[in-house]
Amino acid sequence: MTRPAAIVIGIGPGLGQALVRAFANAGFSVAFVGRRRDAVLAHERDMRAEGLDVAGFVGDAGKPEIMDRVYGAIADRFGRAEVLIYNAAIIEPARFVTPSGLAQAQYGDAAGWDARGATADPAYLVDTFRTNVAGAHHAASRVAPDMIAQGKGSILLTGGVLAFEPWIEWGVTSLGKAALRSMGHSLFKELQPHGVQATTIAIHGTMQAGTPYDHDDIARAYLDLHLRPQEEWTPDYHFKKGAQDDGDPDA
Repeated sequence: MTRPAAIVIGIGPGLGQALVRAFANAGFSVAFVGRRRDAVLAHERDMRAEGLDVAGFVGDAGKPEIMDRVYGAIADRFGRAEVLIYNAAIIEPARFVTPSGLAQAQYGDAAGWDARGATADPAYLVDTFRTNVAGAHHAASRVAPDMIAQGKGSILLTGGVLAFEPWIEWGVTSLGKAALRSMGHSLFKELQPHGVQATTIAIHGTMQAGTPYDHDDIARAYLDLHLRPQEEWTPDYHFKKGAQDDGDPDA
């Protein structure tokens, strides 16, 4: 029996790896994409050792000329994708016009992120947009025709609370998440009549193992979204555990 295929763009030791495992354990053949060859090979080796049907591919989500070859190789390996998860992003604390003075942004006891140091310039904005938004559009354009032809499929975009209210230290990332959400809403309107769902997942907390925002719990929510009936489809899905999980911690 042929397994349905899923693609995860953006692999790492946190949510990316959890997403691959969640869908592979649910019976999918999963292709995942990352920029660093050594990391991709290590993830592939570890998950295949668990008996999972996965394959890793090296590519930069912000470079369509490279990703065209990657999507072709994935189709050759697993066939048409039933699920696309776009989890790639340039995640780096950066303000627009004022320096923050922070070397690292950290919330609670979760691992922090090294700050860019300098304020954003136009070139930096364009570079982040290529990965945070344009790469998602390119990915959707590659899988949507086959999904429409099959009359089913899911395009799931990793968003965040930043799409609704920018945080001070995350101005550039907030811009990308807001644009990604807007595109997700447009895709929802375009694809729903064809039996294909597009949903942006807003994660309202800092992901950390053993907390309410455990990567595995969030990954299972993505799987549940794909499996839900069409009458329950919505353009936004909020993974939110606490009433206060909305505010700007830097305010």
